[in-house]
This record gives sequence, C-alpha cells and structure tokens, in this order.
Amino acid sequence: MPPSPHTGLRPVLAIRAFRYIWLSQLLALTALNGIHFVQLVLIERLTGRSVHIGLMIVAFSLPPVLLSFFSAAVIDRLPKKWIIAFSNVSRGLLAFAYLPVLQALDGVALLWAVYLITFVSSAIGVFNNPAVMAKIPLLVGEERLMPANSLFNITMGASQIVGLIVVAPLAVKVLGVGGAFVVMGLCYFLAFVLDLFLPRDRGRRMRGISAASAGQELARELREGWHFVATHPLVGVGMLQLVLVSTLVMILAMIAPGFSARVLGLKPEDAVFVFAPAGLGMFLAMMFLGRWGHRLPQPWLQLVMLCLTAASFAHLSFISRDYSHLRIPIFDVYPERLIPLTTMVSLTGLVAGFALYSVITIAQTGIQRLTPATLRGRVFTAQFMLTNLIGMIPLLAAASVADWLGIPEMIRWLALLSMAVAVISLVVWQRIPAPAPRPRGAEPPAMPGKAPPE
Repeated sequence: MPPSPHTGLRPVLAIRAFRYIWLSQLLALTALNGIHFVQLVLIERLTGRSVHIGLMIVAFSLPPVLLSFFSAAVIDRLPKKWIIAFSNVSRGLLAFAYLPVLQALDGVALLWAVYLITFVSSAIGVFNNPAVMAKIPLLVGEERLMPANSLFNITMGASQIVGLIVVAPLAVKVLGVGGAFVVMGLCYFLAFVLDLFLPRDRGRRMRGISAASAGQELARELREGWHFVATHPLVGVGMLQLVLVSTLVMILAMIAPGFSARVLGLKPEDAVFVFAPAGLGMFLAMMFLGRWGHRLPQPWLQLVMLCLTAASFAHLSFISRDYSHLRIPIFDVYPERLIPLTTMVSLTGLVAGFALYSVITIAQTGIQRLTPATLRGRVFTAQFMLTNLIGMIPLLAAASVADWLGIPEMIRWLALLSMAVAVISLVVWQRIPAPAPRPRGAEPPAMPGKAPPE
C-alpha cells in the first residue's frame, strides 16, 4: 500500500491553522516546564531542602487528578479556541504575578505563595491540553490526524526537556529569578496571540445528557483505555517507560539546584552546567533517531538507551561520592577540582539527555503503532493521569531520600530504577514477539485473542 500524499508531517505543517496551534502549544509547554525550574531554584534558595520542592511538584500534580472529569465536560460545551486562549493568557498573568510576590513576601509566606500560584496555574492548565487535542481533528481532518498527533506527542516530550534543561536555566543565569518568570510569561502571551488566529468553533451542547451521564460516559472511555493498556503487554511496557522518563526528568529538575548548591558548592542556577549539555544531548538524539532510528531494532535500541540512562545516573552518583563521605560541598574542600568535575558533570548530562529523549521518543512511537486510532486518545489520557498520579510517589520519596541520605545516594537509586525498568522490558519483549512492520497509514493489527479495531 503506497503512502498517501496526505500523510507525513509536511502536509500537516502546510495547514496554517495547525501551525498556529502547534507553535502556541510549543511556547506554552516550554513556559510551563521552564516555570517549574525557576520555582525549583527559588525554593532551593528559600529552604535548601528537597522535600519542599517535592511539595511544590505535588501542588502541580494534584489538579489534573482532581479536575480531569470536570474539564472534559467543559471542553465539550464551550468553544475550544477560547478555552485554549484563556488558559494561556491566564497562566501568563500568573507568571507575571511572581514579580510583586517576590517584592512583597519572604520566607514561609513566599513559599506558600509559590505553592498557591502553582496549584492555580496547574488547575487552569488542566483545560488546555485536552482542548488542544480536541481542536486538532477540526483543523487537520481524519486523514492527517496520525501525523498531527505524532508531532504533538513529540513536541510535548521535547518541550519538557527544552523548558527544564535549556531555556529556564539560561534565563535564571542571565536574568535572575524575576527575569526568568518574565520570559516565561512572555512565552504564554505569545502563545495567546497565536491562539487568536485560530478558526472559530462552537461548543457542542449535549442535549438530554446530564452532567452525571457525561461523567459516566467519560469514565467508561477511560476504563477502555486502561483495559487496552492492561491487556496489551507491549503497550504497557511503553507506558511504563514513558512514566519512568517523565518521573526521572522531574526528579532531575527537582535535585539539580540542590546538586549544584549542596553537592558541588556552586549557586543553584549553576545547574545549567548539567541541563544545557543535556539539551545538546536531546538535540543529538533527535538527529540520530531521525536518520538511523528506523533502521535499528526498536526493542534492542530501547534497551540500550535504558541502560545508558542507568549508567548516566550511576556515574553522576560516583563522581559526587566525596560529598556522601564529608557532607560538605566538594569545591569547598577541593577547589582545584572545579574544572575537571564540572566537565565530567556536563558530559554525563549530555549522555543522560541523549538517552532520556531516545527512550521517550521510541516509547511514544511504539504505543502509537500498537494502539488503534479509536483508542489512541484514551490511552494517552491514561498515560497522562498515570504520570501525574503515580509519579507523585517517587517524587516525594526522592525528595525525602535526597534530604535524608544525600543527593548522590538518591541518584544511585534512580540508576537502579532505570535498570529495573530495562529488565522488565527485556522480560516482556522475550515473552511476546514484536509485531511485524505494517504499511504506513494502516491501522494496527489485532493483538492475539482480540478483535480487530472497528
């Protein structure tokens, strides 16, 4: 079956309205993740403890769990264009709100203000991403939906790494905490301007259907997504890998300011020495996968990348071992190690960025290939909820271990967690053969014992 001339990324990007919404989401997600890093630096300066950073991440992760059902009902009834625009401009205003808060408050009061702004911003963001996902089919049509979703999924993963690893650390280093919040707020406002160029759409009134019935229908669809994941081990493994990478990136962002300040003896914003090389590694991985990724066996490539992730964290723990013994910043005791140690940290960050981006890209591609189009949205919704709900537990555990045993010891546990996921993936892949390649644009074949997708 020859590929359709309407498939691929180029025809999708040729649609002007799609370019607007894609660039808007890229800016908004970069700002979202960039603000996380600025908050982490601010809390590290205020408290010097990872547990408070963990609480901030919980404040961000709770709204998606609490409001997902309600947001789905709202998105079905209101114009999606204005939901997207309102959410971006509101979060931009909240980013600018940090400037008077930083001037007026200090200590515990400032800490609680950060938690509150984080919670409110996350609650507004709950409406954004589902509205974007619902708007895309209206812009590209069914035939171009697969490449459009593929581009958006890659964008979501890339913006998490770019915002946390590249843009925000550089903004804090050059402009300070207040200036970095301004940069992120401007990103939101630029996204809002792009949203204004989106075509109009009307909310869909569900006559004769109560809010309770709508909630039951949404719950049924979510159960279908969870059931598909639970009954298809290859999809479940890909989901496990996505949750692992999302959790590792958030933990890395959580500990990076403390690693820089407490372990090395630099300033919290000097975490850019870890994050900027990781961003370069991400770019190299994108080039590598785009040119050679399809030529290599995906399971074995994924296994190598998981092991490379584990090796990166293990090496980062090893080169900071002196802090574990002394509990004094390394450069305070050994100032002569500044250049060689920061060089080693940067190289390790580069390898970690390469491996983490590769894992998330391969896992997303595998899930998309194995999931019927009619279930794809529900499966990724399940992944979104799983990341926010289950991810809170290791985040809080990592924060506690970092404060109790030290950051190097906690990083060692991250290496073990990565190896455990690699072993689980290998066991599943050995027991279940990978499906044969299918023609481009074709639906996934039915899994053994399952009916083909309708």
